[in-house]
Amino acid sequence: MTWLPNGAEISQKGDLLYFVGCLPYFDVVFEDFNLELLKIPQSVVKVLNRVGIKPAMLSNEKCCGHDLLWTGDLENFERLARMNVAEIKETGATRVITACPECYRTLKKDYTELLGSLDFEVLHISELLSELINKGELKYDAKLPMKVVYQDSCRLGRHMGVYEPPRKVIADIPGIELVEMGRNRENSVCCGVNAWLSCNKYSKAVQIDRLMEAKATGADLLVTACPKCQIHWKCVTSEKLPVNPEEVTMKMRDLSVLVAEAMHLT
Repeated sequence: MTWLPNGAEISQKGDLLYFVGCLPYFDVVFEDFNLELLKIPQSVVKVLNRVGIKPAMLSNEKCCGHDLLWTGDLENFERLARMNVAEIKETGATRVITACPECYRTLKKDYTELLGSLDFEVLHISELLSELINKGELKYDAKLPMKVVYQDSCRLGRHMGVYEPPRKVIADIPGIELVEMGRNRENSVCCGVNAWLSCNKYSKAVQIDRLMEAKATGADLLVTACPKCQIHWKCVTSEKLPVNPEEVTMKMRDLSVLVAEAMHLT
């Protein structure tokens, strides 16, 4: 919990729980990439606090188990699932939000398939922010004059069908022009790697192809709601490229961080 921003207001129990996932771990493992991954959970907490939400959090939170499931370790995935669900229920939360699409899919779909109906609703942060926009409760303090292109991550998009909430949140920020890649929503292309598997020349070709498509939109910024997308793209652009680096190198930002910037919270 040492990553929490100064002055953050959280609780041990409450209606809404923020499930952080492995971001603090990724921030250490991929320190050389300078992606500032801790800004993602910090931004989530700051935004929630700004709109009057004091999220419950788990001081002993564990990984959701996504990568164990997708690499076939079903026994340990089930152990994690049962522990996490028990811990969440102890807080009394009726809604659980996550800023990670893999956590979102795992908690919402895979836990339910394994353990049956849960006593809480699972939302991606973009869904909650979209709700707040509809209620007029999300107020921006800054104008961000830029052209932005959004990447539909696999787990959030094709797996779970969440396409419009992230776009609504981005388009609502003053000054932003949201543009689309030719392949978007259900036709979107993966960032190239899943669960740290199959990182080879073929996945790297997929990554470069997708980055070229994003760059060709003329956008100033590539926004994604999945931290692993950023990690994989930063990885491939850190290597010797078969194309001109200018064709694929873009500034990247997580959706939650972008919202926090528009609210003068970063």
